[in-house]
Amino acid sequence: MPTLNAGAVSIAYELRGAGPPLLLINGFRRSRVVWLEGLLRPLAERFQLILMDNRGTGHSDKPEDGYTIEAFSDDCAGVIAGLGLPRAHVFGVSMGGMIAQRLATRHPERVNGLALGCTNCGRGGSIPPEKRIGELLRLTPGETMDVREVARRQEEVYYMPGFRQSQRAVIDGLFDLVNQNPTPAHAVRGHLKAIDAFDACADLPSIKAPTLVITGAGDPLIPAENSRLIAERIAGAQLVLLPDASHFFWIEKPRETADALIEFFGQI
Repeated sequence: MPTLNAGAVSIAYELRGAGPPLLLINGFRRSRVVWLEGLLRPLAERFQLILMDNRGTGHSDKPEDGYTIEAFSDDCAGVIAGLGLPRAHVFGVSMGGMIAQRLATRHPERVNGLALGCTNCGRGGSIPPEKRIGELLRLTPGETMDVREVARRQEEVYYMPGFRQSQRAVIDGLFDLVNQNPTPAHAVRGHLKAIDAFDACADLPSIKAPTLVITGAGDPLIPAENSRLIAERIAGAQLVLLPDASHFFWIEKPRETADALIEFFGQI
């Protein structure tokens, strides 16, 4: 797996496809393996995809500290620059959407088009989930609950009920992929700390990159109203709400997600 020095850390990445570069940034404790083929295949026909492991995940460095949304965004800028690219389209989901917001404000010269998925702008003006849903996200394995049981309980956070019933093989296969190289506990804590400290709501009007905001209409973790608020605060932003989709909308609706991204970035 190739890596490059993105400043303070070494970041693992993978390139796929050909065309304008498109950086994909995943979320809380997730590496690039969460981008599944249903999304990647159509995107790779139109773009050169840059799939990276955030610090703390996959094959990237897993430092004991240094986990902030700002640091993650600097890592992304370092990847774009390290590949010899002046700029790239950027698609970030959940915590990756937070990282993408910061990338667009800290390194605007690196961002061509911007797509923000199932995300919020931080503690300065976001709509939180129900308390029970927030607590599910923070479940960790222990003496009474192993990793698989935690994942099963958290499915309510990520998928619509119908998808959980009909796509058991997809969900279980993703669990196996993620746990081939799990994110260590100290990095999980670092990611959570970064999310809790994030606040970019006042900075949204300064984003100048053409922006698409996309989310599942049924997302319980980051309610869709957060996407509406973000779209209202970024001049000219487009908003797409995918019906019958939850937090992992790009897994539940891969073709619809790919089509929205292809159409949006194709206009830039």
